[in-house]
Amino acid sequence: MLYFPAMSTKTDFRRLPRQSRGRRRVDTLLDSAAAEISDAGYEAATMSSIADRAGASIGSLYQFFPNKPAIVQALRARYCQEFEILWEPIGLESKNLSLERLVARMVDSTVAFMARHPAFLALLDAPCDTRAHSEVRARFQELVAGFLRARRPRMSPEKALRLATMTLQMFKAMNFLYRDLLPRERRPYIQEFKSLLLKYLECRTNHPMHGNGHQGLTNRFRNASSLTRQRVAIGKAQQISHRG
Repeated sequence: MLYFPAMSTKTDFRRLPRQSRGRRRVDTLLDSAAAEISDAGYEAATMSSIADRAGASIGSLYQFFPNKPAIVQALRARYCQEFEILWEPIGLESKNLSLERLVARMVDSTVAFMARHPAFLALLDAPCDTRAHSEVRARFQELVAGFLRARRPRMSPEKALRLATMTLQMFKAMNFLYRDLLPRERRPYIQEFKSLLLKYLECRTNHPMHGNGHQGLTNRFRNASSLTRQRVAIGKAQQISHRG
């Protein structure tokens, strides 16, 4: 998935909405917060400007959210839930997807998500106190690891988790690059990212050494060196035999 460098499913609501009317009010406030952060940026957006955009009093906003970080946490919880739903079909189909198709589905869905939620990009530089809890990161790591093991059932859970972590870190880098590029520049870079991720996963999931990592590569070099020494020894023996 897309890597969420700052996302939480734990939201510090001042007052949890119990009725549908209250939940609708919270949704309206969060929609307004997303629009304000997208337009003005995280630093420039204020509680007052968010309330004004929502057509609500500042007191109404504070009824639910004690501060701006709490609003950001709620937005990220919403993004987290939406993205898990977005990637759920990939998990169900990954066993039958080629690696190229799997990468394309992951990247294309991520790009579509960012296009729908420009505030997500604006929140990449938000303060540390709004960032992800470790269990959220772990959940997405397990999700991607599941994609990989569905295609390679014999892959160890440890390796799948390691590759998933690297994959999400690559997505994290793509998020920042995507944000900083002009819209007309993004398409070719998205293709470059697909190629990069595909080649990495091909190497680490299809390569003969994939079961043993660097140790496998070391053993291959050792075997090659041993074979070379054997050939040299045979050649010398043949030379001696001819001389005799």
